[in-house]
Amino acid sequence: MERREFVLMDANSSKFWNIELDGARHTVTYGRIGTSGQSQTKEFSSADKAKADFDKLVASKLKKGYADAAGGDTVDENDSDLLPPAAFVSVIKQADIYENVKTFIGRKVADYDPAKGPTRGGKTIYRFRSDWEDDVLQENLEHFLATDASLEATGIVIGSWSGDDAMRGPDLVIELLVKNADRLPRLVALFLGDIISEENEMSWIQQTDLSPLLEVFSNLQLLRTRGGAGLELKKPRHDKLRALALESGGLPVEVVRSVCISDFPNLEHLELWLGTGQYGGTSSVQDLQPILSGKLFPKLKYLGLRNCEYADDVAAVVVNSPIVERIETLDLSLGVLTDEGAQALLSLPEDGSLKKVSIHYNYVGKDLLKKLNNLKISIDTSKPSTMDEDDEWRFVAVGE
Repeated sequence: MERREFVLMDANSSKFWNIELDGARHTVTYGRIGTSGQSQTKEFSSADKAKADFDKLVASKLKKGYADAAGGDTVDENDSDLLPPAAFVSVIKQADIYENVKTFIGRKVADYDPAKGPTRGGKTIYRFRSDWEDDVLQENLEHFLATDASLEATGIVIGSWSGDDAMRGPDLVIELLVKNADRLPRLVALFLGDIISEENEMSWIQQTDLSPLLEVFSNLQLLRTRGGAGLELKKPRHDKLRALALESGGLPVEVVRSVCISDFPNLEHLELWLGTGQYGGTSSVQDLQPILSGKLFPKLKYLGLRNCEYADDVAAVVVNSPIVERIETLDLSLGVLTDEGAQALLSLPEDGSLKKVSIHYNYVGKDLLKKLNNLKISIDTSKPSTMDEDDEWRFVAVGE
């Protein structure tokens, strides 16, 4: 008997999918995390055929972004403060950037309504935001922090903080969170900037120094932010942080260098949206060397160098870097990866710890995509560009 368990936590859903092989049949159980789901059993004419279909289905789920949850790596309703690694790999894809997140760390996200108040139990993640007409983020957040529900909250999503002032950063929001840290004793996950293009283009989002959050929330495991303008990490230290994701249309080199001198001993997931020089991205592949050397972050499993205009340069270097020998996932999606970079990726080690590579939203031709898909490593080649090879201009997925 053989059994595999998977979970998928992305911007829109939170699902599990399990399969158990027993001789000439297998049983699939699937559904939303937190429910018992539904099961389907399929019979085959032989054990070999059942095994072949079992392997095919497993490979398909991995390709779709499901994370292996064997060994209890799922959301434990009785220990919600311990985030599963699958919560960290809820990677936002190209289509997701146009919608606010519907789930976060495997739980439903809802806009906070002070008239209704929060539900008890901590199973809903609340989003606090302002819009062009109502600048209510701080007012609503203060209301929530005054309730007992804040004492149960494990995650918070902060949406648009600018209202009708596009140049305002989240300093006041961070100040409010820091001031009331004692009202959020179980906070382990924070998304600062769930802002879509209809509210503010990503490169226009004004950010600030994230260090106060790292200093005050000692149990924080996941910090995701959006926006590169004004972003800083003056004190990049945290004992328990396991996932850091910095989304931007252009990440300043100073931020990259701060990450490269950071002290995050438990970091498992590092996601940098490097962006383009046209929108504030000033780094190069040389600035990534401390990360690629493998000397940082001893527990790192996922490395995302995403939305990068120099993705070909990254691909050429990373295949021979020490880091690729010990991570499980390499994510080069949303960037300007062409046949040149894809050719380099054919040299990725297939007999090490690396299990998955993503080049989702890419500029790679069909012939090289076919070669990549023949590797033993699971490779996400979804949403390739339809541009002709002679087209001169290629763009990262998110610039503005």
